[in-house]
Amino acid sequence: MRSEFQFRVITPHDTTEAWGQDIKIVFMLRGRGLLHMEDADAVYTVSEDDIFAVNSFQIHSIVLEEEALAIALLISPSFIASFCPEIDSPYVSCKSFLFREERQQPFHILKQDFAHAFRTWYKMETGDFVHLRSKMAVLIDDLFRYFLKSEDGIRSETGRERLRGAVNYIHQNYRENITLADLAAHTYLSVSYISRSFQKYLGVSFTGYLTKVRLQHAAVLVRGEKTITEIAYETGFPSANALIDACKQYNGMTPGQYRRSMKEQKSSHPKREMQTEEGFSTAFVSLMKYADSIEERKAPPANAAYEITADVNHVRGRLSHNWKYMINAGYARDILNISFQAQIEQLQRTVGFRFLRCKGILDDDMMFYTKDVYGRIAVNYVYIDRLIDFILSVGAKPMLELGHMPSALAVSGSRQVFMRPVHIALPNDIEKWYALIQGLVKHFVERYGETEIKEWLFEPWFSIELAGFMSIDLKDYIKVYAASYQAVKSVCRDFTVCGPSCTAISTKLLENSLNLCREWECIPDILTIRSFSAIDPNEERNGLKLAESNEVFQVAVSGDEDYVANLLKKINKVLETEGMTDLPILLDEWSNNVWQRDLCNDTSYKSAYLFKNIMDNHDSFLGMGYFNVGDQLDEIAPAAEMFHGGFGLFTHSGIPKSACRAMQLLSKAGSKLLEKGEGYFITASESEVQIFLHNYCHYDMLYRYRNTTNLSKTERYKVFNEKPAKSFHIQLKGISIGKHIIRRYGIGRQGGSTYDEWLAMGAPEPMTKEEEEMLLRHSYPVYHMAVQETEDFIRIKAYLQPHEVQLIIISL
Repeated sequence: MRSEFQFRVITPHDTTEAWGQDIKIVFMLRGRGLLHMEDADAVYTVSEDDIFAVNSFQIHSIVLEEEALAIALLISPSFIASFCPEIDSPYVSCKSFLFREERQQPFHILKQDFAHAFRTWYKMETGDFVHLRSKMAVLIDDLFRYFLKSEDGIRSETGRERLRGAVNYIHQNYRENITLADLAAHTYLSVSYISRSFQKYLGVSFTGYLTKVRLQHAAVLVRGEKTITEIAYETGFPSANALIDACKQYNGMTPGQYRRSMKEQKSSHPKREMQTEEGFSTAFVSLMKYADSIEERKAPPANAAYEITADVNHVRGRLSHNWKYMINAGYARDILNISFQAQIEQLQRTVGFRFLRCKGILDDDMMFYTKDVYGRIAVNYVYIDRLIDFILSVGAKPMLELGHMPSALAVSGSRQVFMRPVHIALPNDIEKWYALIQGLVKHFVERYGETEIKEWLFEPWFSIELAGFMSIDLKDYIKVYAASYQAVKSVCRDFTVCGPSCTAISTKLLENSLNLCREWECIPDILTIRSFSAIDPNEERNGLKLAESNEVFQVAVSGDEDYVANLLKKINKVLETEGMTDLPILLDEWSNNVWQRDLCNDTSYKSAYLFKNIMDNHDSFLGMGYFNVGDQLDEIAPAAEMFHGGFGLFTHSGIPKSACRAMQLLSKAGSKLLEKGEGYFITASESEVQIFLHNYCHYDMLYRYRNTTNLSKTERYKVFNEKPAKSFHIQLKGISIGKHIIRRYGIGRQGGSTYDEWLAMGAPEPMTKEEEEMLLRHSYPVYHMAVQETEDFIRIKAYLQPHEVQLIIISL
């Protein structure tokens, strides 16, 4: 699809191509900019809500002011030719900023087409390419209907194509002293031909074209603090005067005047806040208001139907339910909070996890390793002992991340990374660090016994990615990791050490880490990997810009709905290459993203996410440690709202969210696998059959890059790919003759989702104690029971809307 058309976001730091074969339609999302086009001597000022078109091979430049943003749609000539072959070399004149309000109707129609095409594009990951092409066809039809001009005076494309090599050379080497002779040598065209062709086909001399390219880059630098002389040098002008003269000639003002005007505009127009409180961009609202201005006449997608047959006497495999191997309980000090302990106790009663993973047991708020006013070091185990005692009291074993770094032991100049007292830093003395870890483990042995400790998991140190975030070299990281590993093993070789907690966005980091672990003789007993569906935002090259926030790492969410399963394949490939295929793999943290203010975390979407990923990856890993039990991590400032998009299974007041209810349903699975497939998972125990169903919908492309036009505290379902409802027709064979009880549990927008129940109450905020109690009563899944008379099979029908999950239990 990218070869036919693509959208591309333009920022103030981008230098747009001076020409290209695609027709380009540009919509100004916000702010202002300068537009220069070859068919006009003037420089236009373009502002928010303007739309204009650039023809194929039409020389132009777009320079945006600070805080401005635009989006361009590039349409290839081949797609246009397939749509309207009778129009050869179309030429349009479309500049909304040249016309008064009463002449804006054609541009308004084009903006609607643009918005509809864009919305279809960023939701097209479901594969509805025919619908997308139809939107593009409507846009082209209106573009040509209102703005197509005659071909008189249009320059030949063939001649321009012959100049492409010369133009590309200029763009790559504009800082150098380029001559016509250089272009001739590079393109194998004669000097005279190039000289004539620039004027004939591009409407400007070679020198004029080179000057415009240099000015385009200079305009970006002028917004900074560099002197005019420095800018001239960096953009290829022989002197500051040459830059000033060129700027006056082509832009009508000197660089200094342009800089002053930018500062005046910035001071007279306060910076617009284009992010929500959750750190998501609202930049596309100005465009998408046109998509919402009229209702599209689009029929709802047809239901997806699934016919499934399962035999209770045909067992395909045995299940260990490794997704319950471990769960993240959060930071150590938080676990000492009584209200949070109540959440963990409830989770252990209704689900039951083998390990509770704790972060930050060495953080300053645990008072473990401190320095008094006289500089004397004190070691105190009181809070750590309380932590361990609680974990054991709820029938779990501790998985302890040996981090982060006590400030009293951190290298000088270290700083906190999060709001809470967390120091991501190297120790100032590696031997003291070794002794600290060794002493801690010895204390555990003395208090709980060696036999007990052999059932625990130790994870030194913290995530490799956090080390990279703080510019800690990988070799230095492994050196401290190795010291931690060896300190644990020095107490008892049979103690289990995990690591190195890599998200494996790039498998190269994992490969390097394992090689260093081999070199330092600290290969873990269990390989820990993290999965937050994170990708490098440049990986997909879809033209979208990641909306940056200082509260989350600068990664986008992958468009791969099967990210966890495909991650396992990548990890296994690395282990095979490294000769470590026997190394168990544990997901020590996994969730749908790294955003701690993703409002979708509160919705029924999260229950479908858990159903899908646990069902699809059931027993594929040694364990799957969901992140996180609690909603309040305090890595960023706490939120007063109950539904603020936290990671947790519970709200901060302890009310189970849809994700918690989903886990409680999943815990009812039997030990025998009967059938599994897309959206279904059928298990059995001695007395019943359990049918798990889901209709999962992934984030749309726009939201995956933290851009939204429709997300709000009370509207959170418009940021997903569009999928139809699902119909399941299940025939369960091998059932004994007689009456059978059929129990149905459901979680979705119509029930079982605490957030959606809160909406139905009128979205009260803040909530009274009475309202919280009412919400708790309505947080349980929708339930229905029936008795069915059968012979030797049962037919079950289920209908699931997007984001809905169901569990159907049939007694045997």
